[in-house]
Amino acid sequence: MNQPNPTPGPAETGSPLERRYRRLLRVYPRPYQAERGEEIVGTYLDLVDPQRRWPSPHDALDLLGAGLRERLRGYGALGLADALPPAATAALNTLIALAVFLLIQVELNDPRITGLDPVGPFQTLGAVAWLGWLLVGFTATALPGPWARYAAAGGLLLTIALPPAAALTGQTRPPLFVLIPTIALGLTTLALPTHPSRVGRSLPPLAAGFGTAASVSFAAAENGGNWFTSYRSTPEILAMVGGLMFALVLIVGLGRALRADDAGLWAALLLATPAGLFGASQLSQAIAGSRGGAPSLTDFATTTAAILLTGAALVAAAIASQAARQRTVRQRALDSTCPTCGHRPDATARTRPPEAEMGT
Repeated sequence: MNQPNPTPGPAETGSPLERRYRRLLRVYPRPYQAERGEEIVGTYLDLVDPQRRWPSPHDALDLLGAGLRERLRGYGALGLADALPPAATAALNTLIALAVFLLIQVELNDPRITGLDPVGPFQTLGAVAWLGWLLVGFTATALPGPWARYAAAGGLLLTIALPPAAALTGQTRPPLFVLIPTIALGLTTLALPTHPSRVGRSLPPLAAGFGTAASVSFAAAENGGNWFTSYRSTPEILAMVGGLMFALVLIVGLGRALRADDAGLWAALLLATPAGLFGASQLSQAIAGSRGGAPSLTDFATTTAAILLTGAALVAAAIASQAARQRTVRQRALDSTCPTCGHRPDATARTRPPEAEMGT
C-alpha cells in the first residue's frame, strides 16, 4: 500500500534563496527558530534582491554569529561572545610586537651568521608575513572595523601560505613552532571590534614600539654576540611572549571580573591555547629530554595536538559549567513562591528570547 508523501516543511518550500536562509537558521536553538524563524527569514528576504540565489557572505556570517550568540545566551555563557573582540585585540598586538622583533632580530640580520640563502634583504620568506601583520596593525589604527578584519584575513592567509610557498620556491621559511601559534592568533584577530576605543586604536603603535625596544635591548645585551639571530634559537622568546600575553589578559580579566564583567576571563581562556602553542617547542624538548633524546617532529606534533585538545576541553568545560549553573538558577526561580501573594511561576514559563541581532 502506497503511503502518502509527507508534507514538506518550511525548509523545503519557497525559493532557493529562502530555503538557504532557513538552513542557516539551524544554528539557532530550536525554540528560537520556532518563535522567530519566519520573522527573521522574512526580514532578510525583504532586504535582498529577489533574483539572488545565495545569501551574501555578510548575511550568512550575520546569521551564524547571531545564532551562536543565542546558543551561548541559553547556556549562560554570553561572556564568551563578548570576549571575542578583546581577545582579538590582544592577539593582534601580540602579533605586531612579535613581528617587529623577528623582523629586526632575525630577518634583517646578516645571512652569513645563519648560513641561509637570503630572500632579498631578508633571511626567509617569513618577512612577508611579518610585514603583513604590521600592515594589519596600521589598518586597525587608521581604518578600524571591517577594513581591519579584511586586513587580518589577508595577514592570516599570508601566514598560512608560507609552507606551500617555501616548498614551491625552494626558499627558507620560519619553522612550524613559529607559524602554528601565529596562525592561532591570526584566527583570533578575525573578531576585531567594529568600533574600538581610542585606547584600542592606539595599541598597535605601542606594540610596535615595544617589539622594537625588546629587540634593541637584546642587541645591547648580546654585545656583539649572535643570540636569537635565527628562528631555531627563539623557542625561549616565543614561550615568554605567550606567557606574557596570557598573564596580561588574565590580569585585565580579573580586574573586569571585580566589576561583574566576565568577558576578560573568557578572553584569557580563549587565548590560553595560542599561549600554550608558543611554548610547544619548549614542552616537546622537555618531553624528549626526559627520555634522554632529542625532540622529533612527532614529539612536537603530539605536544601541539595535546595543547589544542586541552584548550578545547577547557572552553567546553567552562560552557558546560555555566549551562549547569544557568539551569540551577532557572529551576530555583521556577520553584520559588512570591512572599507577598504566594504565587508560583508556571513551570512551563520561559524567558522570552531577546531580539535577533541582525545587521542592516
